[in-house]
Parts: sequence; structure tokens; C-alpha cells
Amino acid sequence: MGWRRKARTPRAMTAITWLLAVAILGTWGISMACLTVVTAQEIYDRLYELSCDFPREVSGYGRLEEFLDKSSPRYGDHRERPDDWENRLLQAISSNITARCASDSHYGTGERSKLIRDVSYPMETAVLFYDGDGKLLHSSGEDILFFSYFTQAEWDAGVDTNSNLHHGWIDVSEGKDAADPAADPWGRLRESALDGHFRHIDLSAMRITGFFDGTELIPVTVHYVTDNEVWPVVERNEQFFIGPDSDEYTISAVDRTGELAWQLLFDRSGDHRGQPLVTIYVERPEMYQSKGTPLTYGGQRYESLTALTEELDFPAWASVARYSSQLREAGVFRLKELLVFSGRDYVDYQNFDYSAGGAPETEWTMVTAVRSRPLACAVSALRNLYIGTGLLGLGLLLAVRRSIKKRLVQPVAAVAEEMAGEWNELRRRSDTPSPWRETAALAAAYGEERDRRRMKDNELARLDTALAYAREAEQNRRQMTSHMAHELKTPLAVTHSYAEGLREHIAEEKREKYIDVILAETERMDAMVLEMLDLSRLEAGKVKLARDDFSLVALTESIFAKLDRVAQGKGLEIIYSFPADFTITADEGRIAQVVENFAANAVKYTPPGGQIRVKIRRERSRTVLRVENDSEPLGQEALERVWDAFYRTDEARSGGGTGLGLAIARQIVELHGGKCWAENTPTGVAFSFSL
Repeated sequence: MGWRRKARTPRAMTAITWLLAVAILGTWGISMACLTVVTAQEIYDRLYELSCDFPREVSGYGRLEEFLDKSSPRYGDHRERPDDWENRLLQAISSNITARCASDSHYGTGERSKLIRDVSYPMETAVLFYDGDGKLLHSSGEDILFFSYFTQAEWDAGVDTNSNLHHGWIDVSEGKDAADPAADPWGRLRESALDGHFRHIDLSAMRITGFFDGTELIPVTVHYVTDNEVWPVVERNEQFFIGPDSDEYTISAVDRTGELAWQLLFDRSGDHRGQPLVTIYVERPEMYQSKGTPLTYGGQRYESLTALTEELDFPAWASVARYSSQLREAGVFRLKELLVFSGRDYVDYQNFDYSAGGAPETEWTMVTAVRSRPLACAVSALRNLYIGTGLLGLGLLLAVRRSIKKRLVQPVAAVAEEMAGEWNELRRRSDTPSPWRETAALAAAYGEERDRRRMKDNELARLDTALAYAREAEQNRRQMTSHMAHELKTPLAVTHSYAEGLREHIAEEKREKYIDVILAETERMDAMVLEMLDLSRLEAGKVKLARDDFSLVALTESIFAKLDRVAQGKGLEIIYSFPADFTITADEGRIAQVVENFAANAVKYTPPGGQIRVKIRRERSRTVLRVENDSEPLGQEALERVWDAFYRTDEARSGGGTGLGLAIARQIVELHGGKCWAENTPTGVAFSFSL
């Protein structure tokens, strides 16, 4: 036969818990998955609508339609003022570099349960502008600083506005990914720019020297000044304010005082390519930086949505529509990730002569891409619902499990446990609901069987108890007899030998000494018998304690004073650490017996020239007396058994005595409701008791 491992039987509650978890939590999980998909589909439809409307939002923010509307003062500025048109184009890109879709970015409308969260729809966007020939002009993948500016002459003349003067922009991508911060000339501005605004350095104005390539300025030297440097100068003289009731001022007027300290951002005076240089002044420039997260499209990874859109290279709006159709067929429109391309063509229909036939040409094209995650938005919106219903399901699981455990599993387990143990009466709380019919029948059958077994076991238990008591009494008797025989053997032997010497008239000149030895040993045996009787009465609880109010400090000092002569003979130093007055309520005579035992042991076992430290203190509601003396440390066995009657550690520490003092001391302290203990210290041994 082949060896086969026995299958492990699961516990009932484990199996029940797993079954309930599968039934309840499984149902909850399937329900939440279906609800999430339905919610994600609803959000998907809204996100798709917002994504398709995104080009209109971008164009509206930049007011680009005004350049082709004859009713607008800006009509035709894209030809006459290309810098003005390009500035509005950069404004449009910067406003949508990261989109939240404003007030339309919330799930649902009107009143809703607290379980449905009002969440925004994070949407990553890309905006690209092409000219009529399909050449890319600007995109959200660039790092651009754009501005309106004053020339040097206008700045010196104190022109108070640059809103309709000149516009330009600077490519600030140089050194962006450099490992060395010194290689990034725009690093300080890039770190402080947040959503197009300079938050950390309060950028007030810039002075830039360089040369223009079209509307792009190639900087050579850049200085800047912050609000923290401008405002103190303004506060010292109110002449800079535009009007008597205005708090606005012109930075050019402040600069003409010569008090502004322009800070150098970078200087490349030797690298201007032989071009004539100009100096311009910029107030409150704007900046946008390329943003986005990596994505995979068509099996290829792109660092951002803008990079993907540039790679697709839409030449015209017609191509955008074609790509959108292809993307829908390819399944890019998914709940997990929605990717929508859109755009619009900018055509001057109002200035075209239709009589000549044909159609107006596209002047430029805007292409947009919006990336969103409907499923993630649904999960975020339903988070509280997940938690609420999950806790409800978990509570239901625990409630059902608790009911089954109380009414079925625990009664059966109690019967099995008692059958395997002592067959005691089944324990059931009076407020526990009555068990089911089957468990009630099981409990009744168990009770009948228990009563039959108990009647049979009572007699055996009585006999076992009597036998155990007799054995214990015999063992105690033998142990006590052994200790007594051991302790009395030596003084009896000494008394016998000296008595024989007296009878045989040996060393008549030492007769008095022999008699003294016999009397001393007789007194020792008498003291031992008295202490044994005292210990026996203490252990039997036949000693009645008196309750006296006395000073433990005075008692301890008087006891050590009696031993002062012996201590001085050994050159011992006794150090006291007592409170000023320490009164306790106890049996003064018995406590004195304990202190005398501790003090005598300390003086006896301290080597010549050693120290004895006596301390009394209060620990919470208890009184502690500690006697510590210099000596060799005790072993672990000695520390545990030193309180036993007749216990000796070794010949070096025995030093005579009955061996009952510490046992009697422990019994006295325990009768007072306290305890004794011994411990080794760095220099010796300490004996303590607490009351």
C-alpha cells in the first residue's frame, strides 16, 4: 500500500466563515462591479462630450475667432499684428495645458446621497497649432515664456501700459533635463512657476537683452526684480502711484529712481551671433511648461499626450476627423482610458470673394487631444458607496456568523469539550437566546449522561482525596523529621561527648568549660524547638496580630543600635536613608522580629570594613524596608529557596543559627498582607519586605 497523507479536517467556524464570505462578500463584489461599469459608462459619455467640446473652450479663452470676425476690433490682426495673434495663441495653450473642464467636471447634478462623492474629472490635454501649410507653430509640449514688453525708449518715457504695444516669447526649455543645476539657466523661474504664475519669487519685472527672430526673442542677458524689492521703494514715496486714490504704480517710474537692485538670472554677453542687440522690459510675464504622463499607443510608448499627437502629425482638420473615426474603430475609446482627438480649422470666410469661385484656404489649424479615465473617475465617485455597503456586508457576515456560532457551534463545541474533559455542567449565559431544537436535545442528553458518570466518580474522587492527603501529610512529616534530625544531631552529639567527658573525669581543669558548652548547646536546641513551634503556629494561622501605630524608623534605628557594638568590631559602616517620620499600623513585636532577623543577617554576613545600607520608602500605598549589605552574591537557587525552613546555601554563609529566621520573617510579613524578596546587587545582597 502506498502512503497517503490524511486530509486535515477544517474547524466548523472556519468553514462557516469562508462560506459566508463567499456568499455575502462575493455578492457585494459582483454588485459593485456592475454598478461601477454602469457609472463609468455614464461618465464616459460625459467625458466624450467634454473632450469633443474642448477645442471650442481653447479657442474661446484665446479669443482666436475675433481675428476672423469683421465685427471685432481685432479682425485682421493676425496679418497686421502677427505678434498680437501669436500672443493670444500662446495664451490659449497656457490656459489648457492641464484641463479640469471647469464647472462641468462633476459627476451628476442636483441633490445626491452622501455615498456618491462629488468628484472632478482629471483630464490630460494636448493643444497644437499648425499653419495653413501643415507646419507646427506651437504646442503644449513646449516650455514657453511669453509676454508683452516695452522698448528701452518706452520704458524711459514712462509708458504706463504695455497691453497693446509689443508681444514676444522665449523658448525656456534649455537645460530642463540637465543633471547639473548650473546647466539650466531658467531653472529658478521654472521651479517657481505654478500654473503660469510665479508664486515663490513674486516676479515683478524682467530686463532682457537679446535679439529677435520673428516674434521669438533670443536672450543674451536676463535680469529680474521681485515685488519684495519694488514695494519698499514705493512705500517710501507715494509719487509712484498713478492716482491719489489708487494703489497701482508703474515699475518704470520706480526703476528711474536708481534704487532697484536688478538680479542677474544669466549672462551670455559673448554669445549674440553678431546680431544687433535690443533691451526690452517685461512686466508680469507668463510661462507654461510641458506636462503629462507617459502612455502607450499602438504598441509604442510616448512620454506625453502631446508627443503622441505630434507623432500622428495631423495636417488639417479633415485628417483629425479621419483619425478620430479610425481610433473609434480600433477601440481606443475604452472605459479604462478614453483618448479623443479633435480640432478646428480657422478660415476667413468674411473676406473671401466667392464670385471668383473656389473656397477660402485654411489659415491655421488647431488640433487637440484629451486623455481621461472614466473607470477611475467612477471608482473615485463611488468610493464612499464601496465603503458603506462593504461595511454593511461585513456587518451582515459577522451578525450571521455570530448567530450560528452562538446557537449551533458553541453548544456543540461545549458538549464536545466537556466530554473530553471533566464532564462539568454546560455553561450558558442566562441572556443567551435558547438554542435550536437539535442543540437543546444534545444538551439534555449530555446532562443525563453527566449525572450518571458523576455518581460513579464521586466515590473514587473521595478515596483519591483521602489518599492524596495521607501521602502529602506523610511526605511533610518525613521532611520535617529529616530537617529536625539534621539540625538536632550536631548539638546532641556535642552535648553527649562533653557529658561523657564529665562522667569520666577527663580534663577536670576544664569542667566549667564543658558545663558551659553543654548549657549553650541545650539553649540552642531549646531556641530551635521554640522557633519551630512559632513557625508551625504561623503557618497554621493560629497567631493573632496586634494593630499598633508605631514609627518604623525609630524601631529600625533601635534594632541596629543593639548591633552597633558587633558592627564596630568588624569595622562596618551603616548608612541610613529614612524619611523624617514614618508611622505604620502593624504588630510592632512581630515586625521587630523581622527587622532583627534582617539586621542580624546583614551584620553577620558583611565582610570586615563593608557597608550596610538601610532604606525605608513609600511606593504608592505600600511601605518598603530594604537592607542591603556587601557580600558575595547568591546563586539563583539560593535566591529562590532562602526563605525555606532549614535551608543552607553553603558552609561559608551558614554562620550558625537555626535556619528558621527568614522562614518565620516571611510568614509574619505575609500575615500582614505583604511580601518578602531577596535580590543580588552590584556589591552584595539585599533583603526587602513590603507592607
